[in-house]
Amino acid sequence: MKKLFLFIYFASIITFIGYSQSLSLLDTLGNPLANNSNFTKSGTPSDDEMVALVYVKNNTQQPLSVKVKKVELSLVDGTINMFCWGLCFAPQVYVSPDSIMIDGDSVNRTDFSGHYIPSSYKGVSVIRYVFFNTANTNDSVCVNISYSAFPLGISNAQGSAVLSNAYPNPANSNVSFNFNVTGSENNSIVIRNILGSVVSAMTLSGNSGKITIDTGDLAEGVYFCSLLINGESTITRKLIIKH
Repeated sequence: MKKLFLFIYFASIITFIGYSQSLSLLDTLGNPLANNSNFTKSGTPSDDEMVALVYVKNNTQQPLSVKVKKVELSLVDGTINMFCWGLCFAPQVYVSPDSIMIDGDSVNRTDFSGHYIPSSYKGVSVIRYVFFNTANTNDSVCVNISYSAFPLGISNAQGSAVLSNAYPNPANSNVSFNFNVTGSENNSIVIRNILGSVVSAMTLSGNSGKITIDTGDLAEGVYFCSLLINGESTITRKLIIKH
């Protein structure tokens, strides 16, 4: 009897863990997107609008009421962004006022879109979209979309610069990056928290090499490290701080 009780107990824990994340995301080809993953939507500064699409899947057997929150991680000055979740909302709206019901074991392919207006400014803006269960706001999934706007025929920032992934990652007292930049002498790396606030910044010396940044005073959590070329955000890498 004791063994049977333990089996049922651990089986219930495994089942809970396996289904504790009720939502997941897909790209427009139906491929799964890992939670907190990144992808790029490319365009030009002269585009009227750049639109990114994401599909939302309910992994449970019950209908879920879902809302969307946007977090502006890094923005090019002068640009405008907004999102649609059923209805489309003004740029100053960060959480969808209304929820949308997604049936059990179903994919919503029609209601979400991210909209970015370059307003003739070149550069990369990074925006996070968080999809969450209104009955449990911790039950959520997110994606980070980089809207990359550069003129046709001109190499974008990713083509003229290289920034390695953060190492070590997770980081404790410091984190390092390898970099290589061409055609610019005004380069820096900034670290932002998940709210988009700059918590650390360092100017790069030279056009290539290694930079190490002190992270001992940063709270544990997820951060985003961006390479700035002439003040414009280009490549962004995710960093986890764990002391």
